[in-house]
Formats: sequence, C-alpha cells, structure tokens
Amino acid sequence: MIRSVLHTPGARQRLVAGVAMAMALIPMAARADDEALIARSSARHIEVYAAGGANWCQPSLHLRMVLTSESADRGNPAAQVELLDKMRREFEQTCPTAERADANVSEDGNITGHFHAERSSGWTFAAVTPPASTPPASSSAEPPPPWALSPDGSAPQGADATPAQPTPAATPPEPAPAPAAPSITIPPVGDQNYWGYLLFAGKNDPSFLANPDVQRCWAQGHMQSEWFRAGSDDFRQHEILEKAGQDMQAQSSVIGPNLIYASIETEFGHYDFQTGMFPIEIHGDTLNLSGSCAGDGIPSRVPLHVPDMQSITGFAMSPEDARNFERKRENFGWMNRRIWVLMTFEVDPKSASGNGGQTAYSATLRGYAVYGNSHMETPIYQAGPEQIAAQRAQAAKVAAEKRQKQLMARRDSEIQQLSNAPPPVRMANWINDDKPVELFRSLNNIRDTRFASMQNNGSPVEASFLVQTDGSGHKDVATTWPGHLDLTMADEKATFGDAGWYLVRGTLSTPTTGDFPDAQMTVVRAYACKQAQCADATDPTEIENRKIANATQAATGAPAP
Repeated sequence: MIRSVLHTPGARQRLVAGVAMAMALIPMAARADDEALIARSSARHIEVYAAGGANWCQPSLHLRMVLTSESADRGNPAAQVELLDKMRREFEQTCPTAERADANVSEDGNITGHFHAERSSGWTFAAVTPPASTPPASSSAEPPPPWALSPDGSAPQGADATPAQPTPAATPPEPAPAPAAPSITIPPVGDQNYWGYLLFAGKNDPSFLANPDVQRCWAQGHMQSEWFRAGSDDFRQHEILEKAGQDMQAQSSVIGPNLIYASIETEFGHYDFQTGMFPIEIHGDTLNLSGSCAGDGIPSRVPLHVPDMQSITGFAMSPEDARNFERKRENFGWMNRRIWVLMTFEVDPKSASGNGGQTAYSATLRGYAVYGNSHMETPIYQAGPEQIAAQRAQAAKVAAEKRQKQLMARRDSEIQQLSNAPPPVRMANWINDDKPVELFRSLNNIRDTRFASMQNNGSPVEASFLVQTDGSGHKDVATTWPGHLDLTMADEKATFGDAGWYLVRGTLSTPTTGDFPDAQMTVVRAYACKQAQCADATDPTEIENRKIANATQAATGAPAP
C-alpha cells in the first residue's frame, strides 16, 4: 500500500478507485525547502519526493522516487511505472494545476531511471531519455563536462592547494551559490551510471551495440512505452531493437573516448572554517554501476576501481556564502545535507577483469560537480583535474600530519613492540617507513608471491623482499638471494650500486611461459644495507625514527631536522 502525505484541508482517509490503492491523507511532510515527501509505501519500500517544498504543486512537477535496499521494485522499470501511475488521482485532485511530471528513480544514491507523464495522456508514465543539447562547436563532437570551461569559455586557471571559491548563483530560487558558467552539455540522466557503461562498451566495441540483448536492455530502459506496446509482436520488437541500436550509436558518438559519467547521492558535513570547505566523505575506492539487464555479454554489475575518488574531500565556499547556503537548506531546525555528485571517469578498456556477469575496470577521476538536488541543473561547485590534484595533495598532507602526531604519541610503546618482533617484521617496517608500524607485516616469501602472481595470469603482486644482488645497474639486475628474481628500478634515474644486500619494495610479476623463468620485480623503494643480511635494518629505535621523519617530511614538504 502506498500512503500519500499530500497536504489538503480536512485531510482524511479515502480509497482511490480503479487502482486498488489506499491513500491515507495526513499533513505534508516537508523534508527541506527544496523537496517535500508526498507519498510512501512501507510494503513496497519506496518514498516519493516533490521539488519545491511547500510550493511543490506547479504546472511542471519534478519528482524523485527513492527505492530502499529492501524494495523488490529495484531494477524493474515496469514495476516503477506501475507505482508512479498510481499517483494520477492525487495529481488530479490535489494538484489540479499540474500539466506534466518528470520523475527520477533513485537506488543506492544512483539515478537509475527517468520517467515522464502528461495530464493530456491520462498521467501515464513512460521512460524517456532527455534530449542532449547541442555541444559547443569544436573539432570534436564530445560535450564538455561542467568543469571544462570558465565563464569566458576558456580553460580554467590553475588551482591553489585550496580549491577556488565559487561565485554565488544569480537566481534566488537555487538552493546554493553556484559558479558562473556557460550553458554546458552534460549527459542526460539516461546516459549516466550503468547506461553510461553500455555507451562506453559500445564505443570501444561496435559489435556490442549490435548484440540483441544489449539492444533489448536499452529499449526496455529508454523506450519502455514502445516496448510494452509491441507486446509479443516479433516484427515490432525487431523494429524497436534496431531503433535502440541506432539510439545507442548516436548517444555514444557525443561522449568522449573512454568516458563514463556517474552520479552518487551523499551528504556534506559541518563547515570547516580552517579549510573554508563543506567536507564530503567518499567511502571506499570502488563505484558499482548496477543494472537490471540479463543476457549474453551483458554484465549485471560493473565495478569501477577509482583510487583517486577519495580525493573528493568537499566543496569550497566563503564563510558568508556558506552561512547563506545553510540558511536556505534549513527547515524547522533540520538541515538538509543531501547532495548529488556527478563525476567523470576515464576508464581503461584494457583493465577489464572478471567474468561475464561482473566486469571490473580501473578508472581515473577527471572531474566532478556538486548539485543541491537530484535534477542536477545548476552546480554548487565544480572541480577539474587541477583542483582534484590540489585536493589530493592537501588530503595527503593532512593525513601525514595526523600520522606524525600519532607516531610521536606512540613512539616509546611501538619501539618496545618492535623489540619483541622477529627480524623479518622489523625489516618490513623499515622498508615500509612511509606507513604506520604494522606488527603483522613481514617480508614476503618469494615462493608464495610467485604463486599468487601465477594464480592471476602473471599479474603484478605487491611485495617486500630481502635480496642480495649479483651486480649493479638500473634494469634486470640478477639476484643470488633469493634467486630467480630480476630487479628493475621504477625510477629511470635510480640504480643499484655494487653487488650486496638490499631491502626492496615493489610489484612482482611472473612469466606464464617457460621452465621456471625468473620473476620480474619493479622496485619503487630500495634500501642499500650497511651490514650483511641487512642486520642494521632491525634496530627498533631507528625504525621508529625513520617513520617519524618520513611523516614529518610528508606533512611539511621538507626533511625533518
């Protein structure tokens, strides 16, 4: 049962005929100035919000249907249309001025569907793909993301360590100050997240768009009303599938190479007066793009591994703008902290791994924009590669400062703990002096590391070793201990000196052909030992001093005194 919480005088319970749905009328639940909760169903685990707060009833309605993790309607466009269609009586009786409605479906903070209905069509919802506006004239058809241009149309200026403050929005109804920017084309909701993956896959492999299962997936999500009207008519379905393939081809042609746009819903924290930012916390470095399609060659879930996604640490505002921003989002003492972050990822097609049902990729964050509502019309804040790099550097500095303070506070106790640890653990902490003390970290075993690499088709595996070189140089330096291991410095300017003992850290890969071939290790960190078997790298006090010095250097940008 769906319960309406639309505010009408003399609210009372009534039955809505024709749809077998009970509507209990109680005072409207105002979630924030920009949204109102107008319907919910505890049985179907959904909530429906309308933009505009108390003034939500307008000729054009903007709705957001949130499906919780327990909803059985997730990933089911047909069921979602059925739920939205049950709102028609409420539109007719409670909001007679409404002529049209757009509804976004939100699952796990991701927009997974966009639907539209008109009064003239009896408030029957159907899936739509919002038309993309004409891209700016350039040598490429790729539409620039919202952070690509400055107000005069030129490339953005370089960023300081703290991102530049945005310019307040010119129109009062917007929920937050926004940077002045030209009209910029970004992919519509229907081309983001999982749909964005389909376009990415089709751009890199044209045969993917010819797959009938892929075309059926697109048709069911973007041409829903046509697909349902086709019923079991094979010829009509074939026409729609061809149309879906053409639509995907057209949409993928205006998106840059290897780009996927994805949006998430999250919350901002309390204003940080020291950094001049509202903090945002992104949990983890993997974003899952989930779809509802099933078929040959179509993954149901696409994990994007994006290590630099955690560099999204917040959005900058001056104290005065921040005060006004919070005032506009506060309602009866409750602060609406919900925001939407639209991100641009550059995905490496060659990094694909996994099986047909779940294909994972490595990606790089190229830009992001923060919005105050799910319609994502005017950004609150925008960041490009330079701002992201500055934020990443600032976050690393803050983390190093925190680590330095923790190390100083725990210095004596950690020296005692290292004194009781075996030599391989002490050596591992010596070569990993840019990390906290880890009593469970030990030097790796060459046999186990080779096996781990072979298990993954020879892919690189992180490892730390005690080695004895059999010569000097930069590349392919052989070892007498542990043997069958060749070393190459990651830094082109770095070399191994005379033959001797070293502690090394890096990635080991193993050739998959040949009779026990030598493993190859790319060394990112090396220490030339002063004593045999690196006995000098087992002093607990020196290990702790190295870690503190490293943290001090990272926090201040200069070596510790």
